[in-house]
Amino acid sequence: MFPAQIPGVEPKSFSRCEERRQIKDRGKSLDSTQKADAAIKDAIYRSLWKDSVLRAIEYYEIDVHVKNGVAHLSGHIVGATSQIRIMNAIRTIPGVMSIRNELVLDDKLTLEVASSLSQIEHTYDCKFFTGASHGVISLNGNVRDEDVKLLTEKCAADNPGVRGVINNIRVAGVEQVMQSQPFLQPAIGAAIYFLDGISGVIKQVIINPDNRLVTQLTIQGQLSSHKQNTNAQPADPNPTLELTVVIPMNLIRYMTTSSGFLTIRSTETTQYQDFNRSYFASPLLDWTPPHPYCSEDVLFNVDVGEIENQIMVDPDIVQLNISAQPTPPQKAVIPVDVLASWEDDGGQIIQTAEVVS
Repeated sequence: MFPAQIPGVEPKSFSRCEERRQIKDRGKSLDSTQKADAAIKDAIYRSLWKDSVLRAIEYYEIDVHVKNGVAHLSGHIVGATSQIRIMNAIRTIPGVMSIRNELVLDDKLTLEVASSLSQIEHTYDCKFFTGASHGVISLNGNVRDEDVKLLTEKCAADNPGVRGVINNIRVAGVEQVMQSQPFLQPAIGAAIYFLDGISGVIKQVIINPDNRLVTQLTIQGQLSSHKQNTNAQPADPNPTLELTVVIPMNLIRYMTTSSGFLTIRSTETTQYQDFNRSYFASPLLDWTPPHPYCSEDVLFNVDVGEIENQIMVDPDIVQLNISAQPTPPQKAVIPVDVLASWEDDGGQIIQTAEVVS
């Protein structure tokens, strides 16, 4: 039971994403209440760290926010036993008025996903084996074709509590290719370093909504320009500009909660592209991003066909598509006097030319 200062569970009245926006808008100055909340938050994290089991298994998967003395918990944990330990760790902290528990339990999430897959199992006469590890769902089993495999993946990803889906389902007659890329969720605002030491900041992530996995990330920083800069001085062949680029996840060498390291240099122009907002879409309001992201952190790739459908209504996209088209080859236009001089010198014209007078 909770002591007197913790009357129970607070009704849902807090959004960590909204709180983050408000803190960003008002800057870093804190009033006395906010300072007290910050002290309680630190005390909660210290208490969780003191529990050796929570420190080893759950500590890095729990987000704590405190507002007006109410502790809001979010993230993914293994099960009910961990939840009890978390509550016991918090209950004796002075100043905690109540707890808002939004932790997602793996054992409960596994049952929810397995239940949602039962209709596919019945329809296509197959059986899936589902597991969860801090919100990451793994799918195993055998199906007859690729379409059923992808349908199963999307069905599992429709659960808003899922952080990502690792699809290990085998298709009959198709050799299994194991995924080499580990599950990663780059932190928004984290520093990320190129091999040559140049760094940028992670601004947003691009997620595949069919499996909720991060496929790319946008990086902003003072990067070497990989476009021809007509204003650059000869002594500065590789000027640095404030750029935002899109990096695929397979170029990440190592990632921590606060920083990341890439496998390319900032000057390796062929391996990344400039960020163009026209090629991405924001999630719909009713789509819940995987924890710990907020809606503004996430973008979706837009299909080329969808962009083409917007050409009639968006003149900016028209211009974008025109500029992206390769320039068609043109005939060389050679003045008569130049042509004559080539012939006098015994030169040989090897390309068809249109002669103009």
